[in-house]
Amino acid sequence: MRYFVFLCIYFINFSVFSSTDNIPKVKESLVQAGDYYVGDVFGQQPYEKHTNVTIKSFYIMQNEVTRSLFDQVKNWAIQNDLMKGAIIKEKNKNESNIATANVSWWDAIIFSNMISRYYDLSPYYLDKSNYPIFERPKDGIVTVDDSASGYRLPSIFEWQIAARGGQEALKNQTYGTLFAGSDQKDTVGWFPTDDLSQQEMPYLVGQKKPNELNLFDMSGNVAEWTGEVFNLDGNNILYFYCGGSFIISDGSLANCDIHSRGHKRPDLGFRLVRYASQP
Repeated sequence: MRYFVFLCIYFINFSVFSSTDNIPKVKESLVQAGDYYVGDVFGQQPYEKHTNVTIKSFYIMQNEVTRSLFDQVKNWAIQNDLMKGAIIKEKNKNESNIATANVSWWDAIIFSNMISRYYDLSPYYLDKSNYPIFERPKDGIVTVDDSASGYRLPSIFEWQIAARGGQEALKNQTYGTLFAGSDQKDTVGWFPTDDLSQQEMPYLVGQKKPNELNLFDMSGNVAEWTGEVFNLDGNNILYFYCGGSFIISDGSLANCDIHSRGHKRPDLGFRLVRYASQP
């Protein structure tokens, strides 16, 4: 099922280290608080005069979560008894900075809590007893601590604003580009090729041009989970993911899909955000 989002109002795939104290600090960009336009209008427009969304300041990862980061954080969590599992061993080092994929929404939020705990930040996702989630709850219930300092998936508003380039893009009059940093999608993202040849795995992150916030691959490479729920009928909880991918080409940043929390695809990954301390 495919939905068009029209928002008017709105694996250093690493060797197994003897210590995991050297998990790299992720590179982030600040998206400033304020009033923004989010929707399906693009091109040269006075977006600052037609705002429909207000957000708090937040930091967003400049790159999609890589296989190396995902595996290293997961190994740290296993070694520190936050979760059960076998240590992930070294694989092809050439794949270390490939965007991680085949991750479900559950995988993404559990990773959010693990990396938050590693960096001494308070986890955002909790179970019904208000304990941080490091394994999928049997009852499927997830609550959040909106005052938490830790990492989380972006809302669809946050994702769209960051992809458009935030205040920097408004100042430079590039907020209306169809893709994250350009109207020419191939300059900023990895999408299906014209000759219909099929890439078998995600690309290395950060190889294309970034947008005004120095964010890479917001368009193309892997599509990205958000924290935005689409409650179909009260029982089937679905979440949005955005950005298109090396398998699916989107027409603009306004196109997003929905799927169930356990859904996995070879072109579906994520990046994380966290609230900024400053307004």
